[in-house]
Amino acid sequence: MRILWITHDLFEVFLPYVKGQPTKGGSWIAPLFYSILRQPDVTLAAVTPVIGGEEQKKEIDGVTYYSIGIRKNENMSPMSSDLAYRYISIINDFQPDIIHIHGTEKNFALLRKFVDGRIPIVCSIQGIVSCCINGLNCSVVNTGIKKQRSVKNRIGRGGVSSMLKIWKKYSGIEREIYRINRYFIGRTAWDKAQLASINAGAYYFHGEELLRPVFYEESWNLERCERYRIFVSSAEYPLKGFHTLLQAVAILKREFPDVKIVAPLSSFSLESSKARDLLFAEDYSNYLKSEIRRLKLESNIVLLGRLSAEEMVAEYRKAHLFVLPSFLENSPNSLGESMMIGTPAVTSAVGGVTSIVRDNESSLLFPPGDHALLAYQIARIFTNDTLALRLSAHAREIALKRHNVTETARQYCRIYSEIIRQHHESSAGTSRA
Repeated sequence: MRILWITHDLFEVFLPYVKGQPTKGGSWIAPLFYSILRQPDVTLAAVTPVIGGEEQKKEIDGVTYYSIGIRKNENMSPMSSDLAYRYISIINDFQPDIIHIHGTEKNFALLRKFVDGRIPIVCSIQGIVSCCINGLNCSVVNTGIKKQRSVKNRIGRGGVSSMLKIWKKYSGIEREIYRINRYFIGRTAWDKAQLASINAGAYYFHGEELLRPVFYEESWNLERCERYRIFVSSAEYPLKGFHTLLQAVAILKREFPDVKIVAPLSSFSLESSKARDLLFAEDYSNYLKSEIRRLKLESNIVLLGRLSAEEMVAEYRKAHLFVLPSFLENSPNSLGESMMIGTPAVTSAVGGVTSIVRDNESSLLFPPGDHALLAYQIARIFTNDTLALRLSAHAREIALKRHNVTETARQYCRIYSEIIRQHHESSAGTSRA
């Protein structure tokens, strides 16, 4: 079985050879790719668009990696025949039995309009941009964020307004992707429901994600963690709800004065000048700074830069608990990581999260934006070691099953085989008709 992946993020081994401005991320992509590669009778290749790049092909350890050159934001526009041709030249070179497109947040899956209909295409659902628009609006509704806009934001560069504008413009493309494609892979009741609301005739397959290898090797220990230390893995924009956590910690500080929030915020600094913030900072960064000062939390915040997988593991292990305060998520990789490590978690009950954890069993839940209940749930873990240990044990047990490397790789091979079978039978039936 020959499988061609199309991904937004470049594989690490291919990075030294690629010209242009490749993106890195999608930490679940590589573990899944290489685990499937180890299955019998499988040949895998991957193609990734690169801003300012060019068409390249490189075979490394028996795997073929391709890149194509694109212009900035070309992945967020209706697909031109010229862009489609760049992909099709690679498809013709590799001759796949099936194409697997990762994510609908970029325009890759519009290829269905251009690619030979005899080749099945399956799309993995990651986030859904049209749903994120509502989540982002909800996340800032009570923040007065417009008052925090820098000069840069006011002239239309960056900031929440620009993000909403881009997402709204793209949402029509995304809906077309869901309408014209037939096969999808998801993981939660939420993404299954969103697909059904747009394309009731689509086929939905359940496929889990894998984590980076280091997350399978370490585990959380209550006796070795730092008490009252809260780790949050993403805080760069309002949809992630970091401001809700700040408000919750202001309540917790009354009883736990040493409480700490640890967050990787590489673009954020409490020491930057007011003049620079006024001119160049993002509105959400300015809002967070104003909240931290208003709530007198300067001594309770630990800001980190971008973290490697090993550094992330260290932070999960060091924390007393992990918090996911987002206003919308599907199947957040960070929650899977915390569960695998066994770090007790408090998370907002949004999107696909409730397909992953159960309240009072493998996590503690709270409604998005409800900082009072978030503070209450955190305090329960701070003051009840039995609860913390129970949540940790149950979460790790679930994660070990959900992110099982061997079974997940086999699961995807079964999905591919079933889609190929269905597609060929359907095509044959259409031909006879």
